[in-house]
Amino acid sequence: MRKILTILLCAVCLLAGKAQTIPNMYRNVDQAKMNHWVDSVFDSMTYDERIGQLFMVIADPKSDNRNMQRLMRYVNEIKIGGILFHKGNPVTQAEVTNRLQKASRVPMFVSLDGEWGLSMRLSGTTRFPKNMMLGAIENNQLITEYGKEVARQCKEMGIQINFAPDMDVNSNTDNPIIGLRSFGENPQAVAEKGLAYARGLEGEGIISVSKHFPGHGDTSEDSHNTLPSVHHDLARLDSVELYPFKRYIYDGYAGVMTGHLYVPALDKTRNLPSSFSRPIVTGLLKDKLGFRGLCFTDALAMKGATTSKSDNPSVKALLAGNDILLAPAAPINDFTAVKEAIDEGILNIEEVEAKCIKILQYKYITGLNKYKPIEIKGLSERLNSPHAEWLAAKLNAEAITLLKNEADFIPLKQLDKKKIAALSIGSPVGNDFQKMLGRYDSVANFSISRSSTAAQVQQVYKQLEKYDVIICSIHTVRIPESQLLRQLATKKEVVYAFFTLPYFCKDYKNSIQKAKAVVMGYEATPLAQEYAAQLIFGGIAAKGKLPVTIPGLYYAGTGLFTEKTRLGYHEPEEVGANPIRLEVIDSIVEEGLEEKAYPGCQVLVAKDGMVIYDKSFGYFDYSQKQPVQENSVYDLASASKAAGTLLAVMKAYDEKKFTLNNKISEYIPELKGSNKKDLNIKEMLYHQSGVVSTINFYLDAIDKDSYKGSLYSREKNATHPVRFDAKTFVRNDFKYLPDLVSDKKKPGFTTEVARNFYLHDSFKDSIIQDIKDSRLGTRGKYVYSCVNFIMLKMMVENQMKQPMDQLLHNNFYSRLGARHTTYNPLKAMDTLQIVPTEDDQFVRRQLVRGYVHDEAAAFQGGVSGNAGLFSNANDLAKVLQLFLNQGKYGNEQYLSTETCRLFTQSKSPTSRRGLGFDKPAVGTHKGSPCGSLTPPSVYGHTGFTGTCFWVDPDNQLLYIFLCNRVNPSRANNKLGALDIRTRIQDAIYKAIDRKSQKD
Repeated sequence: MRKILTILLCAVCLLAGKAQTIPNMYRNVDQAKMNHWVDSVFDSMTYDERIGQLFMVIADPKSDNRNMQRLMRYVNEIKIGGILFHKGNPVTQAEVTNRLQKASRVPMFVSLDGEWGLSMRLSGTTRFPKNMMLGAIENNQLITEYGKEVARQCKEMGIQINFAPDMDVNSNTDNPIIGLRSFGENPQAVAEKGLAYARGLEGEGIISVSKHFPGHGDTSEDSHNTLPSVHHDLARLDSVELYPFKRYIYDGYAGVMTGHLYVPALDKTRNLPSSFSRPIVTGLLKDKLGFRGLCFTDALAMKGATTSKSDNPSVKALLAGNDILLAPAAPINDFTAVKEAIDEGILNIEEVEAKCIKILQYKYITGLNKYKPIEIKGLSERLNSPHAEWLAAKLNAEAITLLKNEADFIPLKQLDKKKIAALSIGSPVGNDFQKMLGRYDSVANFSISRSSTAAQVQQVYKQLEKYDVIICSIHTVRIPESQLLRQLATKKEVVYAFFTLPYFCKDYKNSIQKAKAVVMGYEATPLAQEYAAQLIFGGIAAKGKLPVTIPGLYYAGTGLFTEKTRLGYHEPEEVGANPIRLEVIDSIVEEGLEEKAYPGCQVLVAKDGMVIYDKSFGYFDYSQKQPVQENSVYDLASASKAAGTLLAVMKAYDEKKFTLNNKISEYIPELKGSNKKDLNIKEMLYHQSGVVSTINFYLDAIDKDSYKGSLYSREKNATHPVRFDAKTFVRNDFKYLPDLVSDKKKPGFTTEVARNFYLHDSFKDSIIQDIKDSRLGTRGKYVYSCVNFIMLKMMVENQMKQPMDQLLHNNFYSRLGARHTTYNPLKAMDTLQIVPTEDDQFVRRQLVRGYVHDEAAAFQGGVSGNAGLFSNANDLAKVLQLFLNQGKYGNEQYLSTETCRLFTQSKSPTSRRGLGFDKPAVGTHKGSPCGSLTPPSVYGHTGFTGTCFWVDPDNQLLYIFLCNRVNPSRANNKLGALDIRTRIQDAIYKAIDRKSQKD
């Protein structure tokens, strides 16, 4: 005990005479309790154990016998004080850690070389951006949050030390080892980013270690392979290389790693690594800068730490003043050499023991005095938390940098007027960048690889000639700029996206100078690619600033800003939603699948302009051969009324083609003289016109003489063998009138109802006559009617002088980039992309796939006011966001704000209905199409096939559910019986309710 007090007293006297900064972690601990624990441990330690504390070996996280025997030897023979693992997986490393800690009498330091988090060394963990990408982020608080999250993950892994942040100022474009590991070239910015990271780590109890002192940024050699030189004078070193380290030390952080560098301005001893230099480690770092934390060497097995045969690297490092010997090449030999150096008086035993005491103090500070084994069960789930996923995404979104943007070309506009192609250089077709581009518009994808032949490359560029905009992504530094690419940039509107080290842009200088826009993505990770694509289309705003200079092109600090103009894609936490609660949707959907309420579905949730939940479940049908995917297209059924017909009505209203009080007969002359002549537009939109719910137009095409009796029956029998719905059976032995129905397309028979089913063009006269002749109920009373919307479609077409499907395509869907949203989808896409609806053995006598399910719409050729629109959830969300944005999307105004407000906010005084939209039933859940938590302001629609969408302006929320519950039969009512759609909606509101998220 007396010896310990002597050592500590000497240390205190030494510190009293010099400028010093006591690390915050040390300062904030209970000194008395710490010293008591340190004293008790130190007193019980053998001579070998005290020396062994200075050694931190590097090891494979493998649990095989050979590896474990070697590690156990280090624990048992040289009493190592710590360990740094190579690459591995979390569970195996945790198991090995537990075994070694159990065998070690004094708890060991477990360290991580995690400059960008655990994923730098451990597979299956959250991949955060590297430092240069973080250097592009303006908001340093985000980097502190990142440090906190890395610290949390370290604690889960039983890690106490992270060898980060890298505080090297990368001022050399040819630096082979630092590069992306640096926050940039500006010393102040590097300091601020590094301090933010360290603040997060140490604030959560993990020792941060800044590296590589005195600065590895301006070297053209790698210290793993040789001893790099830094030939700068003291003034330059002080203002650039040393600046971040001084800030780090003065701000009170706990660890510094000395690099293997030859810096003659600091120590002229020829070829002496700075890590072995007493003037640098003790004289500069400890004495002049006052660093009082733990001083680590860089890995001693590196070539830069090579010494003469007569010198031992561990002894040299201790003589220089380092505290912990990291990764010696021969730990047992070095341990022996240190003991011999002490015995020979080369090393001072009291200095060695003072280092041991300091190490024990920091073991106490990091909680090793209360060591607990790592909990293996659930480790992967705890590491990969929803918060970690959000943070990784957020860092990427904030870092993507827009370097060039001629005439505000980005975000892309007027999508209907541009044919867009994506050319990937160094990554195959369908990569993450191209997939995200495809969420915004129809994009043709191409790629060139290192193995592409000259003929193949030539063919790609030839194909690109027919496109207007080329989005070219660079994923590798191994394919240089070509003459063909330079030529392309002179002829086309080219956007470049680089997923490489920024310096590589200089190799594409000629093309960049001709490009419309340049985006820097920094890394070829999925998140970097996804957010770069979002930036190009306006899903996120451009915020990043280039952290380094690209010679001849852009200075550090370059970065143009843009606004978010379209839907983005992010994690739920981005908008304050609880991701765990959103996962309830999965369980509700799975219940529906198990109960066979539907074979598959899509669910999408967007809030504040961000898609936060977008999943596909199940299959196209119960054969389970084709899974539902993001691009699978569903028949929207009556949801077409609001996503299609109502859009056209609003467009016509905007252009003053009618007023709500106008009579429908003013626009459909055939209705004059009928009982419909006085119906006005408003009451039709409110569904209180008195018009019948539906009309079975197909009856006009059936040959009445081809059967006897009724088409329908309440019971199944020999005459009525086919189930139609839950209460009705039908016969299917009737025939169609040959002058009205043909099994092939021919002159006069051009209205396609289904496969091999064509109507005579005159049938449209029958439809208008049926509407004209239909009975009229009580006006002012709410009765939901498809016929109202069939007439509204006719009105729009007459007033706008074009078919409604063309009007919607030209004015909305093509401009929105909603390429999957269309009537008669077989004309626009492959059958295999379209989800089948009913196996109709009554009217069409075939599986309905790609043709509208609704019979009334089918007998109008698939384009009707009541049904006929097909879409997927992603495309439909664009239409709904247009409503939510009061008529604006992609920075283009589609509808006036006044018209949008009128149609989305109006409500019938006598029912729950809005102007074309459905709404929640206020005051009661019974009979309401919405969940019980839905506010009254919500508007949307449901569809017979199992679809619905709801728009909530109060919460800036979109909810879409698409399924084909009618497959194979519309008799299946389990979707409604299980309240699937409404329960999902309530789950969404619980997830966004911040008041209850702590429950």
